[in-house]
Amino acid sequence: MAIHSQQAQQDIAHIHLEHAYIMLAGDKESWRASLWNNLTPRVRKMIVWMAGLDGSKAEVPFKSLTALERGKIHCTTRRLMKDLPIILRCAQGGEMSHQFAEAGHASDGIAA
Repeated sequence: MAIHSQQAQQDIAHIHLEHAYIMLAGDKESWRASLWNNLTPRVRKMIVWMAGLDGSKAEVPFKSLTALERGKIHCTTRRLMKDLPIILRCAQGGEMSHQFAEAGHASDGIAA
């Protein structure tokens, strides 16, 4: 009897997996759109502009972007991801601006 119940459980699990795969296949566009919509409008506008597209494309629904436009955004994002570590290294260090006046007691040798 245990063999039958184990087989039944495997069949049920298989059916659940099939339904999950069907749901995932049809729902990929909605998932992509939700990821796109979770980005700030500023980020969407920047990457769309960097891809050479009209900035207004950042405001349209994701599903209205063509495959070519998505491909341009994808390639631009890949290039940006490759360049960001270099930009981070370059953006470190540098001269500190003298915004603050020196402490008045510095000349009399008292350590702060």
